[in-house]
Amino acid sequence: MIGTRALAVVWIMLGSVVAAYGGEVSFQKDIYPVLQANCALCHSPGGIGYAQSGFSVETYQTLMEGTKYAAVINPGSSISSNLMWLLDHRAHASINMPKVCEQVSREFQKCALASQSARWLSQHELTLIKEWVDRGAKDN
Repeated sequence: MIGTRALAVVWIMLGSVVAAYGGEVSFQKDIYPVLQANCALCHSPGGIGYAQSGFSVETYQTLMEGTKYAAVINPGSSISSNLMWLLDHRAHASINMPKVCEQVSREFQKCALASQSARWLSQHELTLIKEWVDRGAKDN
């Protein structure tokens, strides 16, 4: 019976996350600053990531709209949210975020070098985003 044991582990992990973040993850306080510091240069109008995908992290609304292809956030389910696949580097290397300069076009290289802030997110930041998505990806 894997169900009972797995459920207990999930509840323990969720409890520690809730305790660590004081109960609620805020888009404005916790998520938006991470996206602005690490993603906005390329994923806002005028950026190479925006030009290629149509994905903007400029506002909550543009984030939730996703790319020109599909939504990237499924509120309530980080497991099925494409954003988490990209940030966790589980998607194809050509689309994982952020890209490593040497692996991509010269245009993106200019973008990343200009930013100097584009970096892989820390485990703490990834956990915050995951929790925010799992809790409904609210504009709070």
